[in-house]
Amino acid sequence: MYNSQGGSLEAVNTHICQDCGRLTLKHEEAESNKKQGILYPILGWTFFVLSLIFIPILFGAAAFLMGFFTFHDRSKTHGAVLMMFASVGLILGSLFSIMVSGTMFL
Repeated sequence: MYNSQGGSLEAVNTHICQDCGRLTLKHEEAESNKKQGILYPILGWTFFVLSLIFIPILFGAAAFLMGFFTFHDRSKTHGAVLMMFASVGLILGSLFSIMVSGTMFL
């Protein structure tokens, strides 16, 4: 980009060395913070399956919470999908529990 005040060229891309013009390695720490481990998604999907079978209120809420943590720590799309499935699992698990035993706590 041309600097009209100083009459010099400035690097727009931060991955270019301003002295020699070579490409530099980008700093990966900021990106690695967004892609933390897969513990939250694994626990979330496990809790979702359990909410369909056993104690839907407890495991559905836990799956939703893991989806929320995934949304903020790892991937917004994966977290949103997990929260949606957790909500559906809570509702379906409750309906299955009511149909089978007549109570919400099977």
